[in-house]
Amino acid sequence: MDPERRNRLVRYYNDTFNSIRPREYDGSHITFGGINPEISLRPHQVNAIAHILYGSNTLLAHKVGVSKTFEMVAVAQESKRLGLCQKSMFVVPNHLVSQWASEYLRLYPSANILVATKQDFKTANRKKFCCRIATDYYDAVIIGHSQFEKNPMGLERQYQMLEQQLDDIERGIDDIKASNGEQFTVK
Repeated sequence: MDPERRNRLVRYYNDTFNSIRPREYDGSHITFGGINPEISLRPHQVNAIAHILYGSNTLLAHKVGVSKTFEMVAVAQESKRLGLCQKSMFVVPNHLVSQWASEYLRLYPSANILVATKQDFKTANRKKFCCRIATDYYDAVIIGHSQFEKNPMGLERQYQMLEQQLDDIERGIDDIKASNGEQFTVK
């Protein structure tokens, strides 16, 4: 065996064919304070939690029934414990609000969560409910998507977001032009 030749070929292979490899996260060191002792998260779940905590963005694209809900709940609790957030909000399909709440409390029985009901978003109660979200100390808020849509974004914030998007697009066009990106089209 020739280690020098092997290293040279491995380097050539990695540089030529395997130059982009997604980072792998190991969450085995994470301790989950307050988690139900009857439930053990699987290694892929713990690694996904580490990915969310340490990565800049994450897509949980597991198959149906692989407990993505537990992953998101555990990340919310860990993020709060680590001081990365004050409270998490989960906007879920309307028919899953109560299921999410029960899964949340199944994994973290002592969690303090606020679960939106249809009554909370009647015109008379909406403002009071939003004040509860803002001022009370919840670990998480679970709300249906149609309820969330009833809280429109302010005009000033909409304007800021559109301006930011426009700036990003113009900057991208300038970058393409500067790098002589003839193969790109600008529409």
